[in-house]
Amino acid sequence: MQAEELKRLITHYQIRDSVKNTDLDAETREKILRRARVVGHEVYYYRKADRLMPLARQAILQADSNGTDLPSGCVWWAGSLGQARGRIGRSWWAPKGGLYLCLALYPSLFTENWSFYNLGVGVAIAQVLREEGVSTKIRWINDVLIKGRKMAGILTEAVRAPNSGQTYLLFGIGINANMETFPEDLAFATSLSITTGKHWYTKELAAQILARIGWTFGLIHQWESDCLNTEPGYLPQNPVIRDWNLLSDTSGRRVIYGLNAELNPEFEALAQGIAPDGSLMLTLDNGEEVRVNSGEIRY
Repeated sequence: MQAEELKRLITHYQIRDSVKNTDLDAETREKILRRARVVGHEVYYYRKADRLMPLARQAILQADSNGTDLPSGCVWWAGSLGQARGRIGRSWWAPKGGLYLCLALYPSLFTENWSFYNLGVGVAIAQVLREEGVSTKIRWINDVLIKGRKMAGILTEAVRAPNSGQTYLLFGIGINANMETFPEDLAFATSLSITTGKHWYTKELAAQILARIGWTFGLIHQWESDCLNTEPGYLPQNPVIRDWNLLSDTSGRRVIYGLNAELNPEFEALAQGIAPDGSLMLTLDNGEEVRVNSGEIRY
């Protein structure tokens, strides 16, 4: 029941996103919508689970062992998680009241453009919440912040099916929706309810976010297609880079960078913004410019 209702709502918001984009012609909107509709192909709901990404990984491997592919766009959704993990195996507090999703995607962009999927998920979440009146910003790569405090995080993993050789991208999404308090070691965190003073309906929010993720993926596919049909030197603007830079809390900030910036910082630098390939541009104290496409930053 919960899963079917979420599927219905995702479709509703996918159509709404299409109608809202009046700057695009009808044919282009329809192409993007067809791509967007991949998200929410199937939805699996759990009142409580340990973690969602292992469930998605298991489904991919099971399909592969049966000689088939898991359909792109499947979603796992839980009311709470008992053993949630973030980057580098960090524990993620995921009690009832939050929104926890995992999306499995069969990537069809050129491999060099896969990073825009990752950036696009953060853009989609921040956009939806801004439209609901919440002043969200993004810290590279895609931590979603409210007034400098973390409200949502995204974990991305790649899974390769051994028989078919197909690679899937898994996006684990954790959003602090209705938490009123946090443990002492999470003083840097906040929630939507703390920020807005109201209760958030997580099913509705999940549908809006998943629909916007699909639309964002559709936009980036359309951009890639347009690039292939455009003369060199006249390439269209990348919509994910454009929107990420508009939502960025990182550009112009002094940052600490590292694969684990908290426990093993590697260097300090001034963040400049996102490069055309999706990497973060940094200027070191000696004036040298470097680009990074993995790891994390702290201010």
